[in-house]
Amino acid sequence: MIPVLAATDLDGTVLFSERAMGSARPSQDRLTPIDVVDDHVYAYMTDAVIDGWTRLAADGVVLPATTRSVPQYTRLRLPGRAPKYAVVCNGARILVDGSSDPDWERRVRAALVEAAPFAEVERQAVGWRGEHDVAALRSVEDFFLYFTVTVREDWFALFAGEVADWCRQRGWRASLQGRKLYLLPEVLDKAAAVAEVAERLGAQRVVAGGDSLLDQQMLSTADASIRPAHGELHLTGYSAPNCRTTTGHGAAAGDEIMEWYVAEVGTHRVARIA
Repeated sequence: MIPVLAATDLDGTVLFSERAMGSARPSQDRLTPIDVVDDHVYAYMTDAVIDGWTRLAADGVVLPATTRSVPQYTRLRLPGRAPKYAVVCNGARILVDGSSDPDWERRVRAALVEAAPFAEVERQAVGWRGEHDVAALRSVEDFFLYFTVTVREDWFALFAGEVADWCRQRGWRASLQGRKLYLLPEVLDKAAAVAEVAERLGAQRVVAGGDSLLDQQMLSTADASIRPAHGELHLTGYSAPNCRTTTGHGAAAGDEIMEWYVAEVGTHRVARIA
């Protein structure tokens, strides 16, 4: 049993690409590559985030909760002790010591019958790709898909609206996140997977952080949450009584978020002992 579980989105929340760091980019000596493929660095952590993450990981109270696929998550060079649990594929999979939990997958698969089949949505997406100037169309197993563009232009937001209307009638949703447009079944959400892990760990309290619309349910159902002053949640003006917003944006927001996680875990650990 643990007093507090910190469930955190990764990219744009505690991990940052060069593009996402913002105007107040930290000096290079404060940055550590975390996501590296060949010679390309896709994401960094600041020294402050690494320090906080390492402390939380040592106590077994940090839960990565990401839309990344299993390979995209497992290639990360996360600092400190490896988390026992990780929520990946936007909640479609729970990893336990790096392996996908079969019981959770069975529950997810059973829930997915409420939505249109993946193959139907994929066929439509392939058709859209032929009509629009997208850089790529990728699938995350047979759970969901996403489009990417090289540069986000006005037409992409209009296209996202068209896709959202189509998806809504089939039990799916569309979520525009920067240069990516996700198509996911409505029932596929990080929040349910986070709740499952919290129950398994006997967490008395869950705190959460994230920057995207795909994090909204996770933030709203947590006991307390935080979002950065950037990202799609910020652009849409998301607010909730249990959710605070950072004062900084970009990598500076990541530092604030990690500081808040550490404070929340420390405060409730002390309260429990007292």
